[in-house]
Amino acid sequence: MMRQLLLGLGLLLFAGIAFADPMKIGFVDLDKALRELPEAQVGAANLNKQVEAKQKEIEAKRQQIDAFQKSLEKDFPHLNNAQRQDREAQLQSMILSLQQFQRQAQDTLNYQRNQILKNIQTQLVKVVSQIGRAGHYTVILNDKSVLYVSGAIDLTGQVVAAMNSTMSAAKSAGKK
Repeated sequence: MMRQLLLGLGLLLFAGIAFADPMKIGFVDLDKALRELPEAQVGAANLNKQVEAKQKEIEAKRQQIDAFQKSLEKDFPHLNNAQRQDREAQLQSMILSLQQFQRQAQDTLNYQRNQILKNIQTQLVKVVSQIGRAGHYTVILNDKSVLYVSGAIDLTGQVVAAMNSTMSAAKSAGKK
């Protein structure tokens, strides 16, 4: 039902535009733009440096764990039960600490990547809107969404009013 409503609204939109100004549609490949923008390249380079640094830290911690584990295996026959349990608990603690460090590093890097992308995408949308207005585009799309829509074809107010009147009529009918 909703799909049919949207399809009908889309057909009405395009029919109305056909009698008005000619429609001008544009497309922006955001992935390509992000690969080619210097800001994105600098951000990616900075993130790669951070990833490499974190990987080195993780590898150093792994080597410490491996050395501790080998030492434990070597000393195991000579340790009493309390010492064994204590050393095994230390090993488990080291492993858990490494796992927590990895999660925190991943979360931090994801957050920083998202911030970089958010800033660039915000700028991209502003630029696309400026190009849309200046170039008299009706709609500018990317592969996932609409990036710009001319206010002349925005039917949101009409749709909201129609939905409100439909809902009011349905409520009135329900009260009778």
